[in-house]
Amino acid sequence: MAKAGKFLGLISPVLAIGVVALMLFGSTYSYESGDCRSSHAHQPSNPQCNYESGTISAFRVALEEGDSTLFDWSGFVLVVCLIAAVGALAERAAPIWACAIALWFLAGLGMMTIGFFIFPLAVVLFASAALLTVARYESRTH
Repeated sequence: MAKAGKFLGLISPVLAIGVVALMLFGSTYSYESGDCRSSHAHQPSNPQCNYESGTISAFRVALEEGDSTLFDWSGFVLVVCLIAAVGALAERAAPIWACAIALWFLAGLGMMTIGFFIFPLAVVLFASAALLTVARYESRTH
């Protein structure tokens, strides 16, 4: 059990890179833009309208609008998973529990946006922490 818990904790940074990529490039926003102009200055009743619609990635929206929130949360997820990996390397469950709770809380706060991406990662960390905890108690009883 300890090996499985350690493995799950150690692969969490790799999974976090995938989660961050999905957060940045997998989530999209739809947009519509329109520009109506008169075809002639003397005929205002006959406007010529050009509408454009489509989807744009969250990464591009964040870059174009200068919003660094998505990048901040992505960095937070990566750092949390690195801390969990160090805890797994040392076979210590406490840091992994703390990281799993932090990701669980973040997933709950952003359930309709980034929470769907972070939730599976939180489950992996919870499983890692639980396996390491059970293995530690089993080693004490034997």
